[in-house]
Amino acid sequence: MKLFKTIFTVFIISSLLLFSSCGSMVLNQAVKNFTVEKNAIPADFGKEETVLLCVIHGKNKYDKYMKENVKKEYHGKYEFVLRKDIDTKKYNDKNKYRYIFDEDKSTYKIDGTKPAANNSVSTMIYSIYDRKEDKSYSSGFSSSFFAKSIQAYMINLEQVRKKNKQ
Repeated sequence: MKLFKTIFTVFIISSLLLFSSCGSMVLNQAVKNFTVEKNAIPADFGKEETVLLCVIHGKNKYDKYMKENVKKEYHGKYEFVLRKDIDTKKYNDKNKYRYIFDEDKSTYKIDGTKPAANNSVSTMIYSIYDRKEDKSYSSGFSSSFFAKSIQAYMINLEQVRKKNKQ
């Protein structure tokens, strides 16, 4: 019984280390992809005083990570909004609410082809939509680690916002 507990403990610790290192790799890779140069962020983001609309879905786990990462990494003005509420009167001003941060859930077969069939995995592709210019910005980077992708996008959005605000 003692041997089983030891093996089980080693397995759990190894799994946690592997999972956390994968998350770090995804964050690092996402930061490299969510850039102005890779067309994931508008070059003039932050020059005007706008409110970033961050889309939530009414799903506790997803919304929790969206809110945590935006609050932690992005220091401009933002609001969390359900997708269905974006076209309401409150958000009509496309100068004030110019940019929308949202995801596009994609499903791929394990061999990387689309459309998905059996043995598939869901990934998230994030983008910034410029309502004023009617243009979407996305590097095409996708990951099933959605919290790390949100964090990486917010880190880079904040850097561009600060740089353009000066």
